[in-house]
Amino acid sequence: MKSLLKCVADIKKSKNIAIITHTTPDADALCSAIALKKLIRQNQNENSEPKQIDIFVDADEIGERNLAIVKGIELNVQNCENYDLVISVDCASLSRMGKYSELFQKYDNTINIDHHTTNDNFAKNNIVLITSSTCEGLYLLAKSQNAKISDDVCKLIYSGIITDTNNLTQGTITVNTHKVIAEIIGRKINVEALNDYFFKNNTKNKAFLLKQALDSLTFIAGDRIAFMKLTKQDLAECEATFDDTLGIVNHGIEIKGVDIAILAIKQEDNSYYVSLRGKNGINVANIAKTMGGGGHETVAAFQYNGLLADMKDQLLKACKDELANHTLEDIENIFYNDDDDELENKNM
Repeated sequence: MKSLLKCVADIKKSKNIAIITHTTPDADALCSAIALKKLIRQNQNENSEPKQIDIFVDADEIGERNLAIVKGIELNVQNCENYDLVISVDCASLSRMGKYSELFQKYDNTINIDHHTTNDNFAKNNIVLITSSTCEGLYLLAKSQNAKISDDVCKLIYSGIITDTNNLTQGTITVNTHKVIAEIIGRKINVEALNDYFFKNNTKNKAFLLKQALDSLTFIAGDRIAFMKLTKQDLAECEATFDDTLGIVNHGIEIKGVDIAILAIKQEDNSYYVSLRGKNGINVANIAKTMGGGGHETVAAFQYNGLLADMKDQLLKACKDELANHTLEDIENIFYNDDDDELENKNM
């Protein structure tokens, strides 16, 4: 509570604010940054001088799917000489800000708003929430302060939640997550259009790229690990972008018997971006952390500079160590329990 109150106080008294999100931004990163800017503006005292709020993201370009999110939004322009306050959103560490980590470290008055369980608490004031997404966290923070929340902000919040949870199928989903979704739907916002935009709007290029990934699919550790890879050549042949790789790793974790899914993507600088998905209690955030990355229990990622074979050896060892700590869960009785059976028999 103390950190939240200080956060609110710092925002209120600051005239010039910088908001920074992470490199290769996903929808939650962009939506949370823009939603925060709008929330600050919409809740500013009408008689006070307008605040200067600048958004920064280290990205050469925004993925095609997320272009609609940033339409009309100014990015990476410093409109003032110095900032009174710098806020990071959806960043688990300083390094996730890329080149803008220098801007963040330049100032003493900093806030870190995030939802990743591996967050480093790198700011002066850290607000790391157990939520499905940073967008959900912002909504709950705004509600706790009785802030005005516009329909446009709600659309951003909803978009961040559904994309970071793969339409509420993975990640940290709580009762609050469903309450936020219900409140947004209750405002008569066209959530069906948002769902269609994010989940029924894939390009043909992505379909061809998915075929390439599935062609590379191998099973390891008694079929409990599904491993896929994509090369620069794969992306070039499919005329696809990094944005088209989003969600492909989920096809691995959807397979019966698979507890860890891995997608390794070779990038232009010859480094690898590796996505991890887990289920049945396997904590892929722990695995990613051993590789210098982070994330959540069921969703994580890391960057790797080096040979694929070396990375694969290190990663599979970490995966097998994590698997060894977990026994297979019995899912036979997920619908009914013994007490219900006994009650039913008595009633008969």
